[in-house]
Amino acid sequence: MTVSVFDYEAELGACAAGDRTAFHSLYRHEAPAMRALALAILDDAGQADRLLHETFVLIWRNAAGYSASIGTARAWMYSILRYRAKAHRYEPRRMGQHTDTPRLPALTLPQDASHDTIAGVLAALPTPQLEALLQAYLHGGDLAHIAARLDRSEPDIQASIESVLTHIDEAVRA
Repeated sequence: MTVSVFDYEAELGACAAGDRTAFHSLYRHEAPAMRALALAILDDAGQADRLLHETFVLIWRNAAGYSASIGTARAWMYSILRYRAKAHRYEPRRMGQHTDTPRLPALTLPQDASHDTIAGVLAALPTPQLEALLQAYLHGGDLAHIAARLDRSEPDIQASIESVLTHIDEAVRA
């Protein structure tokens, strides 16, 4: 049985040349996962759908600006999503509206994962470190925003994130 591997770079290159079929292929292939991430970040289906639409418009318009030297095409697409999601998260604050602390998505990690894997490192983390990492990755913001959301000090948040990233780096290098 042959397994076909989706070629993001080729499809994105075709989009840059104006190939709508390639764009539809990218959308069909990646939109479900991107919507799931948007929903996890924004916790609102309507906002997640708007974010997904906006992200794909930007992918279409800026496909020619993608370069393999900055990373994979898929990572480039997700960076657009995360950047726009961060802007969506802070729009109500700019308009003077109050927003609640964002809920973190349920994260189930295998408790029996090896400690030299990312899943194992995450599963072994104390809750405060894991919360800081998830807030930083899913909801973004600077240390002050994350500290305010978690009711902790900025140095504590910074130390937690640095510690987690060091553990992950060690696991990946092992």
